[in-house]
Amino acid sequence: MSKNSALLFVNGEPPHHTVYHLDNYSYIACTDGAYHNYLSALTIEPDFIIGDLDSYHTNKTIPPNTQIIHTPDQNKTDFEKAILFLASKGVTKFDVYGACGRASDHFLGNISVAMQYYRQYQITFYDNYCYFFFAKYDQKITNVKDHIISLMPLSKVTGLTITGFQYPLIDQTLSLGGQVSLRNKAINNLVQISFKEGHLMVFIENLHNVN
Repeated sequence: MSKNSALLFVNGEPPHHTVYHLDNYSYIACTDGAYHNYLSALTIEPDFIIGDLDSYHTNKTIPPNTQIIHTPDQNKTDFEKAILFLASKGVTKFDVYGACGRASDHFLGNISVAMQYYRQYQITFYDNYCYFFFAKYDQKITNVKDHIISLMPLSKVTGLTITGFQYPLIDQTLSLGGQVSLRNKAINNLVQISFKEGHLMVFIENLHNVN
């Protein structure tokens, strides 16, 4: 088991593939919408169902060892409330499924939440096509040779240098509405990303082939 880690399901597009290595997590949790819309049909039993319970259905069977955590605060999304609840349990690493798909506004809301907390916690999103996360100022990524990698600035990113890519960049500035870096390719197993300031998201395709 990886200490201080959680597998978290939120109410977007469910995973189309089997989620493996469940024993690697300290906790498995989901928002109430994710449980009732898809997780209850899978063989995954969460430790916690978290949320305002606006999607709670009494006709759904809750596993006996699952705790329902009612978090009615309407000033926070269920995703944010799940992050904060699990962080109170000592979790610092989150693998998140279902953050995108279905409702685009929910996806952008989930990204906004991650932007608030990624300096404190390691938050990695997984969907059916790629995985993605906010980069640290000095970021190394391994086991990605031949994978397509895109860099998307969510604010002005300055001093960006990337190595190990088919199209390297040196001391560049990325911004929404300006230069971005989409569909680049890793030519080494190890790629490195460094920048001075800003919020930079990294998208890595071919999830099932990446360790």
